[in-house]
Amino acid sequence: MTDDSTNFVGKAFTEERFSGESWDGRTYTDCSFIDADLSGLTTRGVVFTDCDFTGADLSESVHEASAFRTCTFRKVTLWNATFRHSTFLGSTFGESRLRPVTFDEVDFTLCSLGGVDLRSVNMTGCRLREANLVGADLRKAVLSSADLAGARTAGLRLEEADLRGAVLDADAWTSARLTGATVDSFQALAYAAAHGLRVD
Repeated sequence: MTDDSTNFVGKAFTEERFSGESWDGRTYTDCSFIDADLSGLTTRGVVFTDCDFTGADLSESVHEASAFRTCTFRKVTLWNATFRHSTFLGSTFGESRLRPVTFDEVDFTLCSLGGVDLRSVNMTGCRLREANLVGADLRKAVLSSADLAGARTAGLRLEEADLRGAVLDADAWTSARLTGATVDSFQALAYAAAHGLRVD
């Protein structure tokens, strides 16, 4: 176990309170934040790797250029949290309250978001490459210019979502639910092709 005030390895912060604190440039590896109070926390350039946030409260927290790599977020509260230019590479979300939340150019590559509720969330410019979105609810979400290449989209709910400029694989046009979604002309052609239509 290492603890030099800025780099933490294998440390348990279970049920500890960090509400309103500000962290800069720290690293946390294989640490436990189970049931911790992180509400109002501000992080800048902080890197979390293989950390467990099960049951943690991150409501009204703000994260700038921070990384949450292969972390676990179960039964987590992100109510009114803000993430800017941050990454959740390979992390897992489940049974959590994720909205309302702000994601500004956030990387969700290889994340597991199956079944999560992200209705009406603005995810403009976010990267969701190869993410698990099976059964996720993104109705009325804004996914303008988002990258969903390689994402698993079976049962994904995109009704009334804004998809203009988003990158989606061909199978997304048939596996996701798209009633009332807003698309651009190029996407409309892709949708038609995916359903076997010919456009002359």
